[in-house]
Parts: sequence; C-alpha cells; structure tokens
Amino acid sequence: MFRTMTGFKAQYHYLTILAAAEFDAWKVMLYAPGVSIHGARQFGEAKAKEHALSLAQKFVHDQKKDDLPLLPEVTWTPFDHDSWLLWHS
Repeated sequence: MFRTMTGFKAQYHYLTILAAAEFDAWKVMLYAPGVSIHGARQFGEAKAKEHALSLAQKFVHDQKKDDLPLLPEVTWTPFDHDSWLLWHS
C-alpha cells in the first residue's frame, strides 16, 4: 500500500531537491539523472529546506565545479498528492 507523504520540492539548476516530513523529522534528498544524494535528518521544515539548499549548492559548485550562478534561494512547492509516496506492506 502506498502512503502519500507531505513535504516540499524545489529545483536547483539540474538538481531536484526534496524535503519530506516523516513523523518527528524531515528527510532531505536531492536527485538528477545519475545522482542521488541523501542528506541528514532535520528537525524542522525550515532547517530541512536550508540543509537541502546548502547540499545542492555544495554539490553543484564545490563537488562538480559547474560554471553555473549561485542561487541564494529556490522556490519551494508542496508535494502533489502522488509526487512522493512511501510503500508500506
């Protein structure tokens, strides 16, 4: 059975950023074709979004050294009904 999760998503250049609420913590994930990054759990929506953006900036600019502008902020949108699902058996 699938369960819809609540949270937010944003785009940082070619990375999709997710901050998903799960019980008392937030999961932070980033992905793109060939890339999957799982951030540290955060204990608050604002902290999760901040952590996710920081990871995206570090990956794109420090790790990949891509010549793209540093984006100081992104536009967060709430998950749609089926955009982020959790499987429970």
